[in-house]
Parts: sequence; structure tokens; C-alpha cells
Amino acid sequence: MNSELQSARDDLAYMRSLVSGGGAMQSTIGEAFTWAGGLYGAQCLLHWLQRLNIVPGEGPVALAVAVLPTLIFCVILAIIIWKDRKKPPGGASARALGAVFQGAGLANLVMAFVFAYGANKAESFGLWLYHPIVVSMFQGVAWYVAWVIMRRAWIGFVAIGWFVTTVALGVTVFGDIGWYLLILGVALILCMAIPGWVIWRGAKQAAAG
Repeated sequence: MNSELQSARDDLAYMRSLVSGGGAMQSTIGEAFTWAGGLYGAQCLLHWLQRLNIVPGEGPVALAVAVLPTLIFCVILAIIIWKDRKKPPGGASARALGAVFQGAGLANLVMAFVFAYGANKAESFGLWLYHPIVVSMFQGVAWYVAWVIMRRAWIGFVAIGWFVTTVALGVTVFGDIGWYLLILGVALILCMAIPGWVIWRGAKQAAAG
């Protein structure tokens, strides 16, 4: 009986060692998602307001809307990477989650080149509009894998949100571009910035506790 109890304790200790140390990785991912979702979500909403002639579509304001979010995010991302460079990678679960989201990010970068090249060759800006649709699909897959690993209901809802966004963008891409921009902007805030903030805050609270 004692040997069975000890074996159960050893198994439990092993399982804990697999998933321990995920706070650092979650903090990095959460902080990056918070800024990316907030900046690019705001950019899409500003483009939507440009379609409504509420925000200027030309001049310095339009240039700032087009360029500043990317410049700001690149600076912030460099700071995050430098700040977190010496943090421990965490256990197996944390590394798996990190690999999923990093893989999705790399795939998005590769597809950005593919769509940019194709749009330039075909001289069709409409082809570039499919890149956010692919990004949404990759995000849905990444969050679904995170749900499978962590089994938290809210993560599953985020995954569903991205899949719904993928379909909605695919439907509206041939219609009013204003709806396309509005849907994408809201999705980036609700399905990236807010979940990122939740993960980031939880990781900081866990580290402080």
C-alpha cells in the first residue's frame, strides 16, 4: 500500500514538473499579443473610420495610421524579446504552447511574403486582403491547440472566435471593405489583445505570488 502511494506521489510530482515554469513563456506571449492586438486592431478601426470619411484618408494623419502601428510594435517586440531573453523556457507544456504560437507567427510571416509577392505580380491589391484571413485561421489553430493542452473554456472560445472571424472575413472580402476592416479590428481586440492581457496579467500575478 505504501509503495502504491509513493508511486502515485512520484507520478504527480512528474506531471507537475512537466507543466511547471510556464509563467515566463506565458508572460512573453501575453505581452506580445496585448500590444499586437491593440495596435493593429486600432489601425483597422481607424481604416474603417477612413472609409466613413471620419478620419482623413490622405496627408500626415493617413500616413501615421498606415505606418505608426508597425513601427511601434517592432520597437515594443524588440524590448519584450530583450527583456525576456534570459527567462527560463519552462516545462514541456509551456514549451509546447510557445512552439505553437511561434510556429503560427512564422507561418504568418512566410504567408505575408507570399501574398505580397502575388499581389504585386498580379497587380491586384485584393489578393493581399486574403492574408488577414490566413492569419485568423492560423490563430484559430494555435488557440485550439492551446485549449487541447490546457482545457480552459475561455481559450476554446477564443479559438472559436478566430474561426468565426476567418469565415466572416472570407465572406466580406468581396463586399463592402468597411465591414471587412470593422470585423478584423474587433477580432484583433477581442481575440488577441484581451486574451493576451489576461495571460500576461495571470503570469505576472503567478510570479508575484
